[in-house]
This record gives sequence, C-alpha cells and structure tokens, in this order.
Amino acid sequence: MKKILSLILKPFRFFKFHHYVTFLAFIAIGVFNFETSLNPTIQQIRQEKDIHKSFDKWWDEERAQEFKNVGLTPDEKIKAQEFELYKERYKVENPTPIIEDRIEEMKGEFLEWWENQGGKEQYTAEHGSYPTDKQYEAELKKWINKYTDKFVRYRWAYIPSRGNTESLLTCGLLFPSAWSYIFFVVFFMFSLMQLEKRWHAFFVYVYAIVIAIISGFFVDLLVNTSFFGQFASQRYEGVSLMLCFLFGANAFDKEKDVIPSHVSKIAQFALVGSMAIDWFLNPGIFNAVAAESPIFFALGGLAGYYMPHRTSTESRQVAAAPQKSEETVSPGERIRNTINKGLEAANNGENDNAVRMLQYGLTALLQEQPINFQDVKNAVNKIAGCYAEIPGTQWIEWGTTAKQKNIPEAAITLLEKGITKEKDAGLIRRARLDLGALRIQTKSDVNAAMEHLSKVIKENDSDTLAEQAKKLMEAGKDILVQQAYAAPKKFKVSN
Repeated sequence: MKKILSLILKPFRFFKFHHYVTFLAFIAIGVFNFETSLNPTIQQIRQEKDIHKSFDKWWDEERAQEFKNVGLTPDEKIKAQEFELYKERYKVENPTPIIEDRIEEMKGEFLEWWENQGGKEQYTAEHGSYPTDKQYEAELKKWINKYTDKFVRYRWAYIPSRGNTESLLTCGLLFPSAWSYIFFVVFFMFSLMQLEKRWHAFFVYVYAIVIAIISGFFVDLLVNTSFFGQFASQRYEGVSLMLCFLFGANAFDKEKDVIPSHVSKIAQFALVGSMAIDWFLNPGIFNAVAAESPIFFALGGLAGYYMPHRTSTESRQVAAAPQKSEETVSPGERIRNTINKGLEAANNGENDNAVRMLQYGLTALLQEQPINFQDVKNAVNKIAGCYAEIPGTQWIEWGTTAKQKNIPEAAITLLEKGITKEKDAGLIRRARLDLGALRIQTKSDVNAAMEHLSKVIKENDSDTLAEQAKKLMEAGKDILVQQAYAAPKKFKVSN
C-alpha cells in the first residue's frame, strides 16, 4: 500500500506553488462539472422515487377504498393500471428534469400549440403575416432557449447557431464528458510543466487562455460548412483545441535537442488521443473539433519554434557576472554541483543531460584523493533512487571501483542496480560474485549472497569464478551457522 501511494504521489514532488493552485482550480472545475451534469439525473431518480411513494400513499388512503366502495377488489392488476395513469398525470404536472428529454417533449408540445391551439393565428395577429416553416423554426428555438437559459450548462456553452459569443469566455469551464476532463487535467499539467522549462509559466497561461477563447471562432467557421452544418445548434464546450496547441508547442523548437524525445512523442500521442476522444466519445459538434485539432497542433508548433527561451534572457543577465566566481569553486565542489544538477535534470525528465552529468560526477567522486566515504554513499543512494537511463555497464563499473576503494555499502547498491540493467551474461556473473563477496565480508544479508553465488556456480561450475564462489559459500555457511546458534541478547529487567 505504501509503495502504491508513493507512485501516486510521485508527480507531486515536482510541483511548484502555482502548480498546486492550478491543480486545485481544476479540482474545483471538476466538482462544478460533476454537479451540473449529474444534478438532473439525481433529480430524475428522486422524482421516480417520489412517484412510487406518493402513489402508494394515495392508493392506501383513498383509491383502493374507492374500488371497494363500488364492489371491486383492488388486486395487483388494477393497482398496476392505476399506477400507469397516475404516473402520466404526475409527469404532466412535473416534467422530466433531464434537459435533453424535456427539450424533445417541448418540441411536441409546441407543435400541438402551433397547429391546434392557436399558435399560427397568434403569430399572424402579432406580425401581420402568415408564418412560414422557417419562422416556425425560429419561434420554436426562442421558446426552447427561454427554457435552456435557466441552466448553466446551456447558458455558459457556446452555441454557433445562436451566436452567443460572450459564452466563449465561459465555455472552456464546461466539459462534454468525464473522459475529456480527466484527459485535460493530466495533459495540461504535463504541458505546463514541460513548457515552463523553455518559457515563463506566465506565457503558458496567457497562451492557454487566449487560445481557449478564440478556438470557438474556428469551430464556428467549420460548422458553417455543409459537412458540419448539422452541428451548428449543438453546444461547444471544453478546451480540446487549446490542449492541441500546447501539444504542438511541446513537440517543436528551433534549437536541436532542447526537447527530450520522449516529451515530443508524448505530445504527438496526446494529439491522437484528444482527436479520438472528440471523434468517438463526445457528441456531434466535437467531430468538427477533432477535424481542427491538427491545425491548432501546427499553430502550437510555430509558437514553440519561434518563442524565445526563458533561459536566453536569464543567460544574458548571468553573462555580465565575472567569471572569477566559477574559478573560485574548488574541484570537489564542482563535482558535487555536477551531481546535484544531474539529479535535478533527472527529476525534470531531461534524461540525456542527467546521464551525462551523473556519469561524470560519480566517476570523479570515486577518484578523489582522499576519498570522502560519506559523500560517495549519499551520492550513490540518490543516483540509485532517481530516474535516469544509465547503462548497466556503468553501474557495474562504479560498483567495482567502490569495492576497490573499500566502500562496500555503496558497492553493493551499485552492483545490484547494475545486474538489473545489464544484458551481458558474463558481466552479470562477475558482478554476482563481487556482490556475494561483499555481503559475506560485511555479513549483510548473507542469504542474498548465497543466492548470487549459487547462480555463479550454476552457470559454470568448473572455472575460476566458480571456485571462488564455492569458497565464499563455505564462509557464508559458517556465518549462517554462527548467526543461527548465536546466544540471545540478555536484557536487564528494570524494577
């Protein structure tokens, strides 16, 4: 459980203050969307319960007795028939709270009023002309809009056919599905944390807000075409196009190797994921959004290519500082600074930079004269715990050096890391022998040492390594026997 919790909380280790503020804002938006989208369904469930509850009360107190009064037995069949009639009357007095279902009911009610209850005549009297089919549609929309404007999810959404452009400021706070919301939170935080390494975070937020607002205009242009025209009366919500813009910015840069290859690949994969969600999972109008996603990805790519780096202005300020300060740093401090910078790069996902600095730093630290044992142990534990794709041969080389320098704890950590990464069977076998020797020497987990040594013998039981392993195993057996028969510790009983 502790390991699972650690994995869940791992991304939060790299959060800055504005990341937490942004994440909390997204949680609030999620709660708002959850409440506004599910509230009609919750009301519908309550309404269904109320129908049964109020009918049972009416049946027990009034209706069943009326049947008895006229000599009929109120059996289950009669009760079921009465319930259906009661439910119809109830729904006339209490229309469905599901907005989309109510809109369909209202279309039928409006047509009935228009054709049979004087609707056409009223329109003719008010406007001085007989209504056409187009005018009927316009009047129907006005009537439905008066109803839908009562609800936030319709009032805040952008509907191209209505031209409610003021809703472009709020439609990004609504999400068409839970999938869209989850995708947005995960990949916006990813895009923000990656982009702010090159740009200032302020510019990322500005780009995000501006693109979220203007994206509605682009959707409007597309639904005015014949292919997507059928979606013009539907609601545009969410910020899919803004995300695609940020994906593009994360995939392209003028300077080579500034963007880690895995970041670029994730951005491209996320574009495909966003389009798939909009095309397959979200309703109608989001097909148009999916069609425009590559355009916004390309616009984001242009921004990523031409936007000046934050570090370029900072470097100009640093360039004015005298170089003497660097010269005053001792070689030992420079080595430790390199390791710290390598660890920071690893935490930021800059694998190539991290590997380069960590390889140089730890190799140099192991070659210091005199060697600082505690610094080596601390550095090894930190490097072993970070995420950096260091080759297995390097881990084993470090472990062998640490063994030669008589730092067994560090050597054990490095060799164990090495055998999990290395593919060469010969190197692994040699590392296992060294691991067994170190653990027996330090009497640290002798059972693990015996396991490593037995694997050395199993692979080849007749060479020099096997002979050494057999001797070490004999010593290991003696230690295990001594530990098994060691006298228990005596504890002084306090009065």
